[in-house]
Amino acid sequence: MSQLLSPESPELDDKHFALLGHYAKQLGRAPKAIRFATTSGERRSHKKGHGMEMLELRAYQASDDLRHIDWRVTARTGQAHTRLYAQENDHQRLLLLDLSSSAYFGTRHSFISTRFIQLAGLIAWRSKQQGDTLSYRLCYGSENHASNKVGTLPILLSQLKDASNLKHRMNDTSDSSIWSNTPVTRKSHSKDVIILTDKQSWNDGDEAELMQLAKHNSVHWIQIIDSNVYNLPAGQYQMADSQGIKQVNISKQGLNEARLDFLTQNKKLHEKLTTLGIRHQTFDITESPEKLARFLLSQGALR
Repeated sequence: MSQLLSPESPELDDKHFALLGHYAKQLGRAPKAIRFATTSGERRSHKKGHGMEMLELRAYQASDDLRHIDWRVTARTGQAHTRLYAQENDHQRLLLLDLSSSAYFGTRHSFISTRFIQLAGLIAWRSKQQGDTLSYRLCYGSENHASNKVGTLPILLSQLKDASNLKHRMNDTSDSSIWSNTPVTRKSHSKDVIILTDKQSWNDGDEAELMQLAKHNSVHWIQIIDSNVYNLPAGQYQMADSQGIKQVNISKQGLNEARLDFLTQNKKLHEKLTTLGIRHQTFDITESPEKLARFLLSQGALR
């Protein structure tokens, strides 16, 4: 059995993250038609080194290349402006990982949280190996980490390692959504945004920000579930959540009702995301993290 499909522990160590780096190299490449095709909305895509077509002109940001300041517009307006080129926006990526306490659970192979973290690790390694720019925000337990700086792979991997620690299921993340009230998403433009979360809902204010994010970026929403939970034999189980370990009585009727409720909520989630132009894909915990990464590769979210 794959070392990634069923790790020795849901709490991942440095050795496992090094292994993720090896697997990231073996993913292959995205189909040429996907990597270099023009997509919908404002997103533009060109083969690397194939010209420098200007994509937009906007107010200067601290991370912008000084060589691309438009001095004529700057002089006329009195405010620094930067020219952004389509080539520069091809491979900018934003990773958003948001884990609730419920994600630290699984009936087969590993925990849902572990699978999300493995996929995030593959995305981080792959971005580094391909020379892509990766910004990120991680929310788990009471922790909240974000960065839009270059060269932060060791820091990101260390934070992902911490996210796998089961102590974080004792503290749930905040009610606000991961894309809200954060600099890494507020001015995000022409990026591949990958959202990894087990959450299914958000408030009206967060929806407005999600709509704005989807308007200016290509957004991919990955959901991981454990379908086997609805096939458990009726009986008494020990379950752990943010309130600690407790005894839970499970009946066949209760499982059927829970399954129906999940399917109803998930259908609403899919329809809402589709309406916003967001690509939503659900995977089971039995599917390997390499498969999930290759799916993102096929969608052009990775290269």
